[in-house]
Amino acid sequence: MERIKRIYEETDWGGIGIASYYGYFAVNMLMKAFAYDHGDNIYKYFFVFGMFFLVIKLVTTKYTLREICWAGILIGVAVPLSIITKSNTWLLLFLTIIGMKNCSYRNLIKIALYIRMFSICILVLGSTFGVYDIGYKTTPDTSYVEIPVYSFAMGEPNYAFLCVFLTMLLLLYYNYEKLNKWWFFGTAAVALIFYKLTFCRTGIAVFFFCWGLIVFEKCVKNKKAKFILALSVPVGALFSFCTMVIYNAENPVLKLLNHYVSGRIYIMNSYFRDQGLALYPRTQESFYASYYGLIDNSYMFVLLYCGWIVAIFFLALMCQTLFRLYKLGHYKELVMIGTLALYGVLEQFVMNGFMNPFILLGAILLYPNILEKSPATVQERHEASYETISNTTGA
Repeated sequence: MERIKRIYEETDWGGIGIASYYGYFAVNMLMKAFAYDHGDNIYKYFFVFGMFFLVIKLVTTKYTLREICWAGILIGVAVPLSIITKSNTWLLLFLTIIGMKNCSYRNLIKIALYIRMFSICILVLGSTFGVYDIGYKTTPDTSYVEIPVYSFAMGEPNYAFLCVFLTMLLLLYYNYEKLNKWWFFGTAAVALIFYKLTFCRTGIAVFFFCWGLIVFEKCVKNKKAKFILALSVPVGALFSFCTMVIYNAENPVLKLLNHYVSGRIYIMNSYFRDQGLALYPRTQESFYASYYGLIDNSYMFVLLYCGWIVAIFFLALMCQTLFRLYKLGHYKELVMIGTLALYGVLEQFVMNGFMNPFILLGAILLYPNILEKSPATVQERHEASYETISNTTGA
């Protein structure tokens, strides 16, 4: 018994928990990188495997009372929301954020980058040489001429470009300090090649928007001017809401804008006119009676499905995250969030922490040290300082 007790006391449970969390993150990232979703059996098996790692992290981590209270609030919001909307996105997002304590965000990005680069190489090369289905089909271009596009074993051509885009975004973030014109020419060449092969207009537009933000951040030295980067999410939400509410097919400007975003504004406006807005979350079945299409806008998807209370709560958390990052001078993180804030106007995936790992930066509100190189070491140092102060006060 004494030996077991000694082994228990000498075991680095914190280190085991951190390693388990990286395993959890890697497993889920791997499934998304290879384009699996909740409908695939292999995804279900790996999901359970990954959740086992997350449980280890949660039970081996020491949380403060403040962190426990916030975790309770997040879970209290996520559980009923997931039950009502029949989607585990919220619960998985909040659990992932809660489990991030003492983990290095840079290590998570490194894991995501390596896995995505590996998966892209396997899928693109494999489908090119006939190992996988290359997913050939035709689609009309802007002149309504049928052109060939390819999905490279990733389901849809747009999703294939999205996977390439997310890989390059991670690469740009990881090497942000080294970025120069050669990085621009290199990544632009890759983006344009895959645009030619997938005809993903949304993706190519967001790619060059990202580089516009990068140039702005690197060239502008005035800190106050960079505050504009912290407004990306509220601006995206306001733009989405206004276009949804005021859309009128008779207005030439709105009609043209709706055309450029492939009818997304019309779809949102149709749901808004038919279903209205609710205070509380609504079931998916309530939208089945009048189906107009997918709501490819993250902001309005949250508002229409989850209601005003959840939408405002989530927007407030995101705004607080942006302002905290701005205050601490983490401008490259603001650039990445700003890029995906635009993608959020056009797609739903940005709510998924394994498709969009930059949404996990919300954890900085709970754990201010996640952007440090060794958050666990910093946390231990703070706790040791606190204990010293307490002992001194007690003496």
